[in-house]
Amino acid sequence: MTKNNNNKNTSELILDTAQAIVQQYGFNGFSYSHIAEKVGIRNASIHYYFPNKEDLGEALIARYLRNFKAFVAGIDAETPNNVEKLRKFILLYSGPVQDYCACLSVMLSTDLATLSGKVQIGLTQFFSANLEWLERVLEEGRREGHVKFEGAADAQAHQFLAALQGAQLLSRSFHDVSKYDQIADGLISALT
Repeated sequence: MTKNNNNKNTSELILDTAQAIVQQYGFNGFSYSHIAEKVGIRNASIHYYFPNKEDLGEALIARYLRNFKAFVAGIDAETPNNVEKLRKFILLYSGPVQDYCACLSVMLSTDLATLSGKVQIGLTQFFSANLEWLERVLEEGRREGHVKFEGAADAQAHQFLAALQGAQLLSRSFHDVSKYDQIADGLISALT
């Protein structure tokens, strides 16, 4: 294996581990020592890839945004029905719930006041990408007659996203996945 592939693998492993920790404890709830212990490397190795925690946070949210864009592009390419698109979006947000965690964006939001400006901007970009996609899918669904709601699609997109994020927090707090499922089912029922 070449050094570049090894570097990429180590970097991704650090990011994977950091993301899992943030989704469980928040951005302020860990240090590089926690990552080093889980990955089996020294702190200095983490600093090689991410000189400080802000760099790590920026890399985390940038990767999260890229992955989100790829995921919804896949939904758009594979799924013509907008109700089914919304169901697949719900499944994306249900992933962390299975481990009684919240998604990276929700957990970063709880630490917003202590995040660097670049991480805050990345978080805003992530939420904007979610809302723009939801607004488009909702509006297309309404135009095609598959989805019904009153008012503006952007307001409905905000409500949809906020409900899923709140559902994650309730499921986590109650340690009960069915809380998420109940809210998600209600969102689809209200639209169809």
